[in-house]
Amino acid sequence: MKSKIRLSVLSIKLLASAVLFGVLMFAINSFMSYKQFKQQVETLYGDVTRQFAQTAISYVDVERIYYWLTDGNDGFWDSTNQRLNELTETAELAYIYLTVISHDYKYRTYVFDTVSSQLLSEPYELGYVESLENKTPDYIENLRKTIENGETHSYFSYKKTGGHVTTSIPVRDFFGTVVAIMSVVKPMNEIQAYKENYLRSILVAALIFTFSFILLYALSLIMGVVKPLMMIIDETSHFAEHHGELSGVLKKIRNHDELGLLAKSVEKMSVDMNRYIADLTHATAEKERLGAELNVATKIQAEMLPRVFPPYENHPEIELYASMTPAKEVGGDFYDFFMIDDDHFAVAVADVSGKGVPAALFMVIAKTLLKDAACLFKTPAEIFEHVNNTLCESNESGLFVTCWMGILELSTGKLTFANAGHTSPVLEKDGQISYIQTKPNLMLAALAGISYMNNEITLAPGDKLFLYTDGVTEASDKNNNLYGEERLLAALKKDDVKTLNPKELLNFVNDDVECFVDGAAQFDDITMLGMVFKSNTMEGK
Repeated sequence: MKSKIRLSVLSIKLLASAVLFGVLMFAINSFMSYKQFKQQVETLYGDVTRQFAQTAISYVDVERIYYWLTDGNDGFWDSTNQRLNELTETAELAYIYLTVISHDYKYRTYVFDTVSSQLLSEPYELGYVESLENKTPDYIENLRKTIENGETHSYFSYKKTGGHVTTSIPVRDFFGTVVAIMSVVKPMNEIQAYKENYLRSILVAALIFTFSFILLYALSLIMGVVKPLMMIIDETSHFAEHHGELSGVLKKIRNHDELGLLAKSVEKMSVDMNRYIADLTHATAEKERLGAELNVATKIQAEMLPRVFPPYENHPEIELYASMTPAKEVGGDFYDFFMIDDDHFAVAVADVSGKGVPAALFMVIAKTLLKDAACLFKTPAEIFEHVNNTLCESNESGLFVTCWMGILELSTGKLTFANAGHTSPVLEKDGQISYIQTKPNLMLAALAGISYMNNEITLAPGDKLFLYTDGVTEASDKNNNLYGEERLLAALKKDDVKTLNPKELLNFVNDDVECFVDGAAQFDDITMLGMVFKSNTMEGK
């Protein structure tokens, strides 16, 4: 009686799972079919409007575009505008417009603008200037790709009545230079009826197929799976109650499928149990040994980073403090600072992709190469180029390093720096706190032979730098909310924070991050470096 009750419950659960799977499959098939239909329609409308746009361009004397914009319309402009209007009506288009985009992508000037007679709006006159500042970044990026790369773009807007498609193609002059953009807008009113008929036929066919599948699948599932599965369940209970002994009932299962294999596996389990326990004991001991070795690796990595603060007694013009907290036993973040000569001080913060032992090994290599290259090259950009090429030579693991490095000339306060895909440092200058916003170059070890760009600022006595890795700004709480750059900048702008020395500043940021995450696990290494430029040697003289 007990077995029959279990069988009935299991059958209901499996049947419910089959129904759920069938419904899911029905939804997926319907969605994929509609997606394919939509893709075919968009391809068709995109090709048609692209052809209309090419036809429209053939009507335009491209070499006269700038003449029309400066001197106004003439007989050629009137005849061209007439032909474009005729194309708009005969092709059942909504609009055709040819515009010249400004170099800064902030406005565009209309050369031609036709409007279908079925619409109530009026066309823009020749020379009408329209602002682009309210357009989305994606819209501006598409304009940029059309002007600079000569690409064609189609944008689809869907409404209950069908929507419309806008296709824009480049207009080239005699020398092949893109001088304007031709855009064609075509309504898609007829798509609504096609969509409804298509969806209706797809839904009916999918529903019939799904119902048939559920019926046949449930029948085969109960007869071919549930019964032998219950026998296996009874035998595993016997196995647990009799200290690994079996009753022999599994030999009645003749299935040549996974259930048959499962029955044989249960029989073999009693033989393997003692062997498994022995292996588990050995694995536990090995894990303890690896844990001890990782503790040693953690200590070695910590000793590789500079830990003496203040770092140089004979250079009181620099006050500095740094820390690195790995997410695992060892990490891929690192910081470094050293005197290149008596007047040049180098500082760097970097983040190796990934975590754990592989990132830590790569970190050792990158740190060593950066310091060695600093003795051979004068600027951070040259150092990065050399280190990048060296790391790319044997980087089969595909790791990379983001790094910010600066070289401070102590006599003048001039700071020359380069950014290889790293987070932007924070600068406090004249009481104002802001990010040092520069365009970052590609990270190290990503691609050989690339160039890096130097940037320069001048530090005055009292100016402060705060360097960090993305473990700070990407620290997340239990709801996966990020700490973020804005929160970091707001914390550093507090009046009582501005008076802190570098060590106190790092402790404050670390406490603020811990308060934000509120006990959530640390998923990335956290590295910070604070520096104050106290004075320059020229000022002393």
